[in-house]
Amino acid sequence: MKRIVLLLLSCLFFYALFRDMNVVKTLLICAAVVVAFLVSKAPSKLVVGAKYPLICLCFALSVGLILYPAFRTKPVIRYVGIFLTFFSLSLYVATISEKGKGLYKEVLALSLLFISACLNMILTRSVEIFLPLSITIFLFLFIQQRTKLLPLAGAWVVAMLLLLNLHRLTLYGPGIPLASLERYLILGCAFLLLLITFIGYVRKAGPVWTVAFFGLLYTSVDLLLSVGFSFKGLLLYQPIAALLVLAPLMGVTLQGEKGS
Repeated sequence: MKRIVLLLLSCLFFYALFRDMNVVKTLLICAAVVVAFLVSKAPSKLVVGAKYPLICLCFALSVGLILYPAFRTKPVIRYVGIFLTFFSLSLYVATISEKGKGLYKEVLALSLLFISACLNMILTRSVEIFLPLSITIFLFLFIQQRTKLLPLAGAWVVAMLLLLNLHRLTLYGPGIPLASLERYLILGCAFLLLLITFIGYVRKAGPVWTVAFFGLLYTSVDLLLSVGFSFKGLLLYQPIAALLVLAPLMGVTLQGEKGS
């Protein structure tokens, strides 16, 4: 029953991202639901263990974008960059407490991953979506009481603000024309999904629930910046790219509920 509720909330959330529906958008939402279902059926060890290949691909993409500048303007490469940036960072940060490594190694590994992911977003001209991700990492480390890593995460938030200002990139969009019902629907679905994942994270802080909570925390931060401050985030301004992040994320959430 709980998985059905989660699936319905996910479908409503996907619908709220697109709003004006047509055949193509309906097919994209159906594809996202199928991806979420397939991810929910995958073994949890496979999902969590995917962080190592994703991190390697993130580094490889950075090298590829530097060596082959023509790839930077291709939409497919941009979507791949968004996917790799989000999931390589989220899987690493969500499982960082399990590694048992020294502080120096954690700071070095997180810094290198930050640099690679940020470079990918800069070269594919999607750097503005890295700010809500940086804020999410800072909040998540604070919730996990990883106080020794907070200065690093805070420094990256400040660095992103300075980078956006130096490059004179437009932080604010024209504003999304949301009706009252659409606004309540998208914020309500996001809040309920965040609450569900937070309860699962607190009650059973396994890696699957931790990744799900991190992802929904990012979703809430992105929506808060977009709806409350008209910031050009990912979810409302780039719904197709958002599905690349949200579809697997909802599958991870469903998987966490299955394992509860």
